[in-house]
Amino acid sequence: MKRFSQSALFVWEQSVKMAGGLELEKAAELYERLQRLKCPCLEGVYVTEPQSIHELLFTPSVHRLDILEWICTRVHPPLQEQFFTLKESQAEVKVKEMAKLGFDLMLCSAEDVDLIKGNVSPDRQLSFMSQLLDIIQTCDEAGDKNLLTCARENEDLLKELFSSPHFQATLTPECNPWPTDLKPLLVPEELLKRTLPSRKDDLLSDHVQELQKLSLSFEDLKQECKFLCSSVPREDTDIQKLSLALTDFHQLITAFTQVYENEFQEHCGHPAPQISPSGPLFQLAHQLLTTCCKELEAIAQFTETSSTIEELVNYQEQAREYWGEGSMVTMNEKIKQLKKSYELF
Repeated sequence: MKRFSQSALFVWEQSVKMAGGLELEKAAELYERLQRLKCPCLEGVYVTEPQSIHELLFTPSVHRLDILEWICTRVHPPLQEQFFTLKESQAEVKVKEMAKLGFDLMLCSAEDVDLIKGNVSPDRQLSFMSQLLDIIQTCDEAGDKNLLTCARENEDLLKELFSSPHFQATLTPECNPWPTDLKPLLVPEELLKRTLPSRKDDLLSDHVQELQKLSLSFEDLKQECKFLCSSVPREDTDIQKLSLALTDFHQLITAFTQVYENEFQEHCGHPAPQISPSGPLFQLAHQLLTTCCKELEAIAQFTETSSTIEELVNYQEQAREYWGEGSMVTMNEKIKQLKKSYELF
């Protein structure tokens, strides 16, 4: 039994090390992103070991809070002037303002000060910081625009859309009965004679079909992975975030396609918009897919480890060995002999 205990302990330790290695790898990737953005809080800091990087980013400290403060001011520059007027004794005010910024961005609650201070799990801290860096990267790709400028431009675009007479006519149609120029479009024979959609429309339709197939595949995977239906609540799991991101993306694409083809296409003088393959939504879906694959690999290795342990137990129970004196017997037979000798004694 001594040899079995050492083998099982070794296999078990390897599984634990692999799970911790994934978290250290994510911390190293976050550290590299901060270096590429030239975070001033990392100047003069020389850490190369993954464990040291993990402690720097996810252990509560003044240095970690300074890094998070710089990230928040990059996301929302007006915070820098506000923090500059605060005294050192007003650090709690900074924490609450950063939590409020996370709440405004729908990344955390307004009272989630423990997340800002680093008193929560490293996984939640990693997700929070990564999403803030995604916002910074998006603003940098847009040029010199900050988050407030992008929000205002989006607000102006929505105002222009909702104030458009074509949009208002769509909400309150007055075509009753249908005019003569629209009646041929309602005849099935005429619909068959309409020109085929452009290549861009075909690509958009293909993407929608691929997303529908992917949704069905995830439903099948959910049926196979019973642990996803567990009654124990799990916060911020990668599977839940992946499912939510893909569902929202599928609904947005489907709604846009229907509205564009049925309402705006004949009134729009511009070609169909290009859907950029590079964006925070695509990057988030790719990141979550990668994390899901790694988790599935870890589950497969855990299953293989369990099978190895089971084989070792079966071998130890069925193998015949010398137990001090007498002939070779199995463990169960030796236990029965000892039990019988004890009863006779």
